[in-house]
Amino acid sequence: MEQAARDGRTLGGPQDLLDSFFHDVPPDITAQAMAHGELVKSDTPFAKPWPLAAWPEVPTRFLQGRDDRFFPVEFQRRVARERLGITPDEMPGGHLLALAQPVELANRLEAYRAELHNLS
Repeated sequence: MEQAARDGRTLGGPQDLLDSFFHDVPPDITAQAMAHGELVKSDTPFAKPWPLAAWPEVPTRFLQGRDDRFFPVEFQRRVARERLGITPDEMPGGHLLALAQPVELANRLEAYRAELHNLS
């Protein structure tokens, strides 16, 4: 709600998926996504607890879109710090980075892979 207020948006009515998720996705990509109709979502993440006692000892990075309206960056910074003990990396873009910023996202992921390869 705080992020919506900062953005000059109001919440309380039916969620506008285009506004919340697709606000920075190119119109042609948004049209393709909408043409598929509503996706069937699994209730498992909200119905069952995380099955592990702790996050596994694996190299972990967190990449957050600075303009995410669904999970605002301030919220994600706090969650990543509290739950993972790390500071998220940030890049321009909203919730759907793979659709809105595919090249930059791919470059970031490739840089992470290369960094991990150089460490081993």
